Amino acid sequence: MKKIYTKLLMGFLFFIGTMSANAQVTVTNPSNTTPGLAATYATLDAAIIDLNLQTAISGPVTITLDASNPQTTPAGGYSITAILAGASATNTLTIAGSGNTITAFSPQTVNSRNDAIFKIIGGDFITISSFIMVENAANTVAALATNTMTEFGVALFAASTTDGAQNNTIQNNTITLSSATAYQNAIGIFSTSASSSTNTAQAAASIAGTNSNNKFYSNTISGVASGMYFVSPAQTATVFESGNDIGGTSAGTGNTITFGVSNTAGNLAYINYSGATAAGIYFRNVVGNSARYNVINSVTTLTLPSGGIFSANGTSPVGITYTSNFSNNQITITNTGITAITGIDFGSGLSTGTIIANENAVTINQFAVAATSATIIGIRANYASATNTVNANTVNINQSN
Repeated sequence: MKKIYTKLLMGFLFFIGTMSANAQVTVTNPSNTTPGLAATYATLDAAIIDLNLQTAISGPVTITLDASNPQTTPAGGYSITAILAGASATNTLTIAGSGNTITAFSPQTVNSRNDAIFKIIGGDFITISSFIMVENAANTVAALATNTMTEFGVALFAASTTDGAQNNTIQNNTITLSSATAYQNAIGIFSTSASSSTNTAQAAASIAGTNSNNKFYSNTISGVASGMYFVSPAQTATVFESGNDIGGTSAGTGNTITFGVSNTAGNLAYINYSGATAAGIYFRNVVGNSARYNVINSVTTLTLPSGGIFSANGTSPVGITYTSNFSNNQITITNTGITAITGIDFGSGLSTGTIIANENAVTINQFAVAATSATIIGIRANYASATNTVNANTVNINQSN
């Protein structure tokens, strides 16, 4: 009988040990979600699939990918679709990468232009941190009609016209796309409230439908056509996307962006998107945001029109009061073409807006092989505003021809 008990005990311990060995994801406070997460999962994909079945959150929850557990995404990327009732500044969801490498799926669906490593679709108060996100080296077809590439490192989408992705934090991640092939649609972090996650018409119908008040801190982005790209419908008093903070309030939270992997204009075909200008940070129809303490460098082989922090509007904003603050950034753009180059451009203005551009260091190198008459602008802030403060900036322009 003693031998039987010993064997049973050994078998039980082996079973527990096997479960532990297979568990790669640990959940802190799983009971704070409804109907409830498990304490462990075998893969990050399994954890996110279960997360998407949750309907509410009553306290902080952290999903941690244990150290030394690299993962490969499902086709199209990890899609976080959970809309958690009760989400707030205290009832938060954190997905922590522990420095693990997440590799994009291969091959992505032919001619798809909405693939990512992570997608947040309508979720609020979600943090994605400490991941190394990379394109799959096997994804090498960049021609648009047959492309199998990954477009985004992290993408934020609205779930509906009245449910945007808000108050999320993307921080301490390293994003490297297009490492094997120069892909004109590779963007480190992408956000749109002008169309859906599947690239169909879905323009925000209210402030609640915008991707507002998100934070982007301490990310390192490279191998991209543009570093970060924000798209919204035309800004009005009722549809106003604002409060996004790119870089925080000190050098310790600034992002490091290297952009311009391709000299072919982007062609995502998203509503209100324009890929004509390669940029470190691009705002399309978006005002009232902060981009500070970022280090932005282009590659040295760019010929496309290019900008460090660049804003443009299909339709200028109306009826809103806002502050746009692009300060304390270090921007270096090197371009060998004869196209326009801009360090910082606020894109538009209103008599009820505030424009701030202080203590930026902008260096523009235009080493064209032919004479050029294209415009070079260090900082463009000559727009209507209630207050316009542009102080203590340094602009260096170096040209050949």
